[in-house]
Amino acid sequence: MHISTLSQSLNLQTSINKMRSEFTTLQQQLSSGVISDSYGGLGTDKNVVLSLQSQMRNLGSYNDTINLTSLRVKSMADSLTRVSDISSGLRLTGATTEFDMVSGTQNSGQLSAGMNLDELVNLLNLNVEDRYLFAGSATQKKPVELPDAMLNGDASHAGLTQFVDERRQADMGANGLGRLDVTSPAADTVTVGEQTGIFGFKMTGVSSSLANATVTGPTGTPASMSVQFGASQPSGGDTISMDFDLPDGTTTRVTLTATTDDPPAEGQFTIGASAADTATNFQAALSASLKTEAATSLRAASSVQAANEFFDFDGSHPPQRVDGPPFDTATGLRDATSDDTVFWYKGDLTLEPGANMTAVIDDDRIIKYGAQANQTSLRDTVKAAALLSAVTYDKADPHAEQAYKDLTSRVSTITAPSGAETVEGVVTQLGLTASTLKETLDRNDQMQGLASGVLGDKMGIDEYEVGAKLTTLRTQLQASYQVTSMLSQMSLVNFL
Repeated sequence: MHISTLSQSLNLQTSINKMRSEFTTLQQQLSSGVISDSYGGLGTDKNVVLSLQSQMRNLGSYNDTINLTSLRVKSMADSLTRVSDISSGLRLTGATTEFDMVSGTQNSGQLSAGMNLDELVNLLNLNVEDRYLFAGSATQKKPVELPDAMLNGDASHAGLTQFVDERRQADMGANGLGRLDVTSPAADTVTVGEQTGIFGFKMTGVSSSLANATVTGPTGTPASMSVQFGASQPSGGDTISMDFDLPDGTTTRVTLTATTDDPPAEGQFTIGASAADTATNFQAALSASLKTEAATSLRAASSVQAANEFFDFDGSHPPQRVDGPPFDTATGLRDATSDDTVFWYKGDLTLEPGANMTAVIDDDRIIKYGAQANQTSLRDTVKAAALLSAVTYDKADPHAEQAYKDLTSRVSTITAPSGAETVEGVVTQLGLTASTLKETLDRNDQMQGLASGVLGDKMGIDEYEVGAKLTTLRTQLQASYQVTSMLSQMSLVNFL
C-alpha cells in the first residue's frame, strides 16, 4: 500500500507541475497579449509571422521615405508657386509700369524687379532637413548666388551689370551705328557696311521702291549694300527698307521715305536738286535712323544677349564674355572663368529636370522627382528679374523710354517662351508626384493594417478564453494540492 501511494503521489506531482507550467504560460499570455514571447512557441505559424513582420518593417521604412519625400515635394511646389507668380508679374512689367525714373537711373518697374530677384534667390536656396532642394545632387551647396554679387560682382569678378555694359559697347560700336559704317564712296552713292565680327546689326535684306536709284546687296562677308541715285530723282513717298538681325535672335527694320519737305521728318530724307544732294541727304537720314535703332531695339537686344551669355551655361559650356578691352571694336567672345566672373548658379550642373532626386517608395518602385534652379523656366525667371535690375538709363537720353519698352517686351518673351518648359508645368509635375506619394502611402497603410490583423490572429490571444482556462486550472490545481496533502498523511497505522 505504501508503494501504491508513492506511485500515486509521483504521478499527481507530475500532473501538478504540468498544470503549473501551463498556468504560468497562460499568465504570461494574459499579461503580454501574445501567444508566445519566442517564435518557437508559434508552431507552424512561425514562418508566416516572420514574413509578415518583415513586410511591416519594410512598409514602415517606405512610409518614412514617403513622408520625408512628400515634405520636400510640397516645399518645392510651394516655393515654385511663388516663383510662378513672380514670373507672371515680370511678364507684365512693361504694361503695368510707367517710365518714371524714381531712382535717377531706374524706374519703379525695375526697382520692383530687384525686390523680385531677392525673393527668387531666397526661394531657390530653399533648405529642408539640411538639404538644398534646388541644387540637384549637390544638396549641400547653396545653388544661387546672392543678388548683389550676381549683379555687381566684385573687384576681380564681373557680374551681370558688367556683362551688359561690355556687350552694349561691342554691339553699339564706337560710332553708335551698331557696328555699321555709312559711307559715300562716290558723290551719288551711299554704302552701308558691317564691321568685322559677330556684334551689332547684321543685314539680311533690302527692299526698295526708289525710282531712278540702283540698290545692290547685301552681299559679301562682312555684308554691305549700296544705293546709287541717278540723274532723275526719286518721287516723294518712295521708300527703302533694310532688314537686320539683332544679337538676341530678334529682327528689326529701318525704313526711309523720300520727301520734298526740308527739313524732313524722322524716318524721311529730302529729295535734293541733284543726285549728289539726294545722296548726302539720304546718308544723313540713314545714319540718324540707324543711331536711333541702335539706341533702342539694338540696345535692348544686346542686353538680353548679355544676360543669355551670363545665365545660360552648363558643365561643358561656360558663360561667354566679350573678348576685350577694347570692347567697342571687339570681334568675338571668350570663355568666362571662375577667376574673373561670378557664376550665378553653384549647384549640380548635370541637368535632369524632374529626375534629379530619387526615392524608393515600395518594393521595386522608385520615383524620380525634383527641380533645379538652372533648369530653363526657373533660370529664365531669375534672368528676367536680374536683367531688369541690371540695366540703367539716363533720363536725358531721348531714346531711353523706347529702349525700356523694347527691353520689357523681350522680358515678356523670356518669361513666356512659346512651346517651352514653364514654371507652372514644373509645379504641375510636382503635384503629380505628390499625388503618387499620397496614393502609395494610403496603399501601404492599408497593407500594414491587413498585415497587422493577420499578425494579431497568429500571435494574439483571446483574453476571455485565456481567463477561463486560468480559472479552470486554478480550480484543478487547488484540488490537486488537496489530494497531495491527503496522500502525504496516509500510513499503514492510519489505514488499520
